[in-house]
Amino acid sequence: MKVLLINPPIREWAKPNVFPLGLGYIASVLLSKKYKVEVLDINAYRFDKLEVENKIRNTKFDIVGIGGIITTYKYVKWLISILKKNHPDKKIIIGGSLGTSIPKIMLEKNPVDIVCIGEGEGTAKELFKVLEDNEDLSKVQGIWYKDNTGKIYQTEKRTPIWNLDSIPLPAWDLFPMDIYLRNPVGALNRNKWINGSPENTRELSMNLFATRGCPYRCIYCYHDFMGYRYRIRSPQNVIKEIEILYKKYKVLYFHFIDDEFVMKKDFVYQFCALVKELSKSIGHKITWGCSGRVNLMTEDLIVKMADAGCILIGYGIESGSQKMLDLIKKGVTVEQAKSAIRLTKKYLGWADCSFMIGYPDETKETIQETIDFCKELDLIPEVIFFLTPYPGTELYYMALQQGKIKNEEEYILSLDEQGEKVIVNFTNFSDEELVSIQDCMIKELNAWNMLKHLESK
Repeated sequence: MKVLLINPPIREWAKPNVFPLGLGYIASVLLSKKYKVEVLDINAYRFDKLEVENKIRNTKFDIVGIGGIITTYKYVKWLISILKKNHPDKKIIIGGSLGTSIPKIMLEKNPVDIVCIGEGEGTAKELFKVLEDNEDLSKVQGIWYKDNTGKIYQTEKRTPIWNLDSIPLPAWDLFPMDIYLRNPVGALNRNKWINGSPENTRELSMNLFATRGCPYRCIYCYHDFMGYRYRIRSPQNVIKEIEILYKKYKVLYFHFIDDEFVMKKDFVYQFCALVKELSKSIGHKITWGCSGRVNLMTEDLIVKMADAGCILIGYGIESGSQKMLDLIKKGVTVEQAKSAIRLTKKYLGWADCSFMIGYPDETKETIQETIDFCKELDLIPEVIFFLTPYPGTELYYMALQQGKIKNEEEYILSLDEQGEKVIVNFTNFSDEELVSIQDCMIKELNAWNMLKHLESK
C-alpha cells in the first residue's frame, strides 16, 4: 500500500524553516511497517496551486494523509477538494492539531474520511493495518470517521504514548532537508517577524522535541493534541538524535519546540551534561534554544543551560499586568517574569519574549502596565499579538458562549497567522482602537529605546 503525506504551506511571509516533525514521525512509523511513503511538501517548495494540482493528478497512491495546524484550514479545505476531484476513490485522513481541534467540522464540511485525534504514531500503526485489511474502523482508537452514508462516528480515546523513546526518529530523508537546514530556526533567526530568515548564516539548524504535553491551563492555549500529561524522552535518546543530525547533515544548532522543556530539572541537568560531552567528542560546540516558563526558572538552571550551549530561552510573557495574567490562568506572577528575564539576559545576553493584548477586561491601565514592564526590563518586542481564540481552547468556548463567533467554519476560515489581526474582540475598545493601541505601544517602546541610547552616549 502506498501512502501520500502532504505538508500544507504555513507562514508564507517567511522562509520554510520548521521541519514538519508530525509528518516526519508518521512517515517513519509507516516505513517501519513496510508501507511505501511519498511526501508532497508544499510548504518547503512553496508550489503554487496549479503546480500542486498537477502533482496530485500525476501521483499514484492508495491513501493520503494531511497534517497541519488550525490556521492552514482554508488551504487544506481547497487541497481536499483537489484530491477528491483527481482521486475520488482514495481515502483522505487528516491529522495534527488541525484535525484534533475540529474533527466534527472537518468531517461535516469536507469530503474527508478519517480524522486522527492527538498523537498519531500509535494510531497510524493500527489505522493503516485496518484499512489495508478492509476491517472495521471502530476497532481503531483515537479517530473520528464517516461511513458510506455520511454518518459520523467517534472511537475510544487513545492513551498517550508514555515511552517516547519507543517512537522511531523522523524520516528526514523523505523531506527536502536542504531547504529546512539552510533556513534558520530559533536563535539563528531572530529577525523572523521582520523579513524572514537572514541570508548570511552558514550554520545549519533543525527543530526537534524532547517532551510532550503541558500541565498548565492557560485559556488561550490548545493542549488536546499532545495532552496535559507531561512526558519526557530520555536525555540519551535526545542526544542520539542530535548526534545523528550532526553526523548526517552537519547541524550545529538545535531548537526545541516543546511546550515545557524545563518542567523537569533533572532531565535538563542530565541533558546539559550529555550535550557538553557530545560537543567535546565531535570537536564543535553544539548550541540550542528552547522555551522557558518564568515560574520554573532558577539562576542555577539558567547557568547550567548557558554553559551547555543554550543561546535562546523564549518566554510567553503575554502581559505585564497581574490582573491579566490571573484572568488568563497563566499561573505566574509579574515578579517571577521579571526575575526570569533578568537572569536570562544576565547569562545569555537576551531573552526572547512575546506579548499579547486584547484580553477580556483589558484597559488602558493594564496595557500601560505591559509598556512599563517592557521599559523596566529593557524589552523591545518586534510584534505584539492580538489575543485570538483557537478551537479547542477555553477562550474559544468563551467566544462561542458570548456570541462572538456566529458561524464556526466561517470563523476558522478567517484565521490567519498567529494573532496578527483582531478577529474576536473581548475588550471594550473597538477593533480600530485596539489596532491603534498596538501600534502606539510599539512606537512608544521604540521611541523610549532610542532616547535611552541617545542619553547613554
